[in-house]
Amino acid sequence: MKAVYTSDLHGEILLYQELSVLVHSSSADLLLLGGDLFPSLPPARRYEDMVTNQKAFMDRFLVPFLERMMKTAPVREVLVIPGNWDLAYFHLFLRPMKGLIDLSRRSHCLENGYETIGYPFVPPTPFRPKDFEKMDDRNSPWPPQKNPSYIRSAEQTGQLIPIDPHPYLKERGTIEEDLAHLPEPKDPEKTIYVMHSPPFETRLDRIEGGRFAGSRSIRKFIEKTHPLLTLHGHIHESPVLSMSCYDRIGQTLCVNPGQSIGKSPLTLHAVTFEVENPEKTLRHTLLPGEL
Repeated sequence: MKAVYTSDLHGEILLYQELSVLVHSSSADLLLLGGDLFPSLPPARRYEDMVTNQKAFMDRFLVPFLERMMKTAPVREVLVIPGNWDLAYFHLFLRPMKGLIDLSRRSHCLENGYETIGYPFVPPTPFRPKDFEKMDDRNSPWPPQKNPSYIRSAEQTGQLIPIDPHPYLKERGTIEEDLAHLPEPKDPEKTIYVMHSPPFETRLDRIEGGRFAGSRSIRKFIEKTHPLLTLHGHIHESPVLSMSCYDRIGQTLCVNPGQSIGKSPLTLHAVTFEVENPEKTLRHTLLPGEL
C-alpha cells in the first residue's frame, strides 16, 4: 500500500496544490495529514477571528479539495489529526465525507491489516492557542508563556476564551498520562502512529540555536512500545537543520518531513512510502538520498 504523509501546511493553497500533484503522481492509496492544516492567523492577525477564518478555509477550499482528490486520485482514505494551531478542527467532520477519517486519539485499521493511531497534543509552546497543548510530564520545563492565551469555546462557536496558560496547563493532565490511555495496538510491528509532536532529542525536533523542542513522553512511549513507524511534524525547520527527515528509536523508524512555511520558495515537504516496508521505501520530496 503506497502512502503519502505531510504536515504543517497551515492553509497554504500552493502547498495543497503540490500535495494533490504528489498524490496523483505517486498513485498513493493512502494520505496521512499530521496536523496544523488550517491558516494560523487571519490577515488582520486578530485571534478573535481565528476560528471563523479557519472554518471559512475549510468550507471554501479544503472540503472541496479533499472531495475532488478522492474522486480523481487512487487515494481511498485520508487520515487526519489536528495540530496545535487547528482550533476549528472539529468543524471538518460536521459534514460526513466518505474516506475522511478523524484519527485524533483513535485507531483505524487499513485494508492491508496494518493499524494507524493518532495523537495531536504537543508540549507547551510560546504560542497563544492552547487547545492542543498539554504538559509533557509533571517535571518537564516550559518555555515562557504569553498571557492571555486562548482556547475555543465549549460550544464550538467561533468564540475564543482568553485564559492564563499556567493554571490551565497544570490542571488538564499530561501527554504522558494520555499516551497510557491510547488504543492498544493489535500488533506494534504493524502499527503506525501519527503524532504532531516529534520525540525529544532526535533529528526531528531540532530548532534554531541547536536546541530540541520535542516530547520526552512521546520518546519514552516509542522506546516502550516499539511500533513499526511514527510520523510527526510541528518543528518545521528540523529536517533542514539536521539534514535528515528520519531517525530511529530502537527498531522504530520516526519521520518528520518538515515544512517550508515562512521560507522562500514555498515548496511542499512530504514523504512517500510503502506501508508494509517503510524502511526501504521512504522518500522525501526534497531531501536527497535513501535510508
